[in-house]
Amino acid sequence: MGALAAFHKYADRTELTDKSLKGTKEALETLLAYLARSLAGAISPTIERILDNATTTPEGTIREIKRTTIATELNGEAFFDDISSFVNSDIEEMLFYRNLVHARLRWSTWAKRISRGVFTLLILQGLFTLYFFAGKILNRPVTLAILLTTFVLSALVVGFCFLCAGAMLHYHDQISEYRDKVL
Repeated sequence: MGALAAFHKYADRTELTDKSLKGTKEALETLLAYLARSLAGAISPTIERILDNATTTPEGTIREIKRTTIATELNGEAFFDDISSFVNSDIEEMLFYRNLVHARLRWSTWAKRISRGVFTLLILQGLFTLYFFAGKILNRPVTLAILLTTFVLSALVVGFCFLCAGAMLHYHDQISEYRDKVL
């Protein structure tokens, strides 16, 4: 009976995923937008230097930008300084993004494992029930070895499911922590 209840709770990950990962996508999008704006601001001096060296028409339209100008700027010390300042000023946000993506991925992995473990438990319990029911109908005694085997197999699968649930909680806590820092 416990296997059925666990199957009902963990086999369909749609609701579980929605509950646990709610807001994670929003937090990731917020972080990406912030990082994109910050990177654009950091490299804007480089782009301005490239545009200053471009050939323009009297109306101000860019006519030509030389490849050597772009290559020189992108390989220059000033560009490296611009990128370096971006990385140094926004390293914490980049780490939040990385850690949030990692925690979400690990949570999803453990959610798959728990649903498969519960499904395995349900199948095992069904097979054991059929075996014991058939043994009862055929009036066959259940040996101690078979009884212990069923208990050991069930205990192993239940233990695996508890391990999965613990890992899911751990990564859910990480997701919540990073999400709270971002949103």
